[in-house]
Amino acid sequence: MALTDAQRKANDKYLAAKYERLPISYSKDFCTAVRAAAEASGCSMAGYVKKAIEAQMERDKEGEDDHA
Repeated sequence: MALTDAQRKANDKYLAAKYERLPISYSKDFCTAVRAAAEASGCSMAGYVKKAIEAQMERDKEGEDDHA
């Protein structure tokens, strides 16, 4: 079902206020591997990447240094 113009405008306003995009680019091979890993774990690609970032941030707080 298509959104009305008012619904689309409300969605756009909410997204602009609450979210920010983090555009990143990787090789197609890497993206294919990440997509497969996300599917295998039952996550969306965005959810899988978010969990990986959160895990790295937690390791950083704990003082571990494993940046590639």
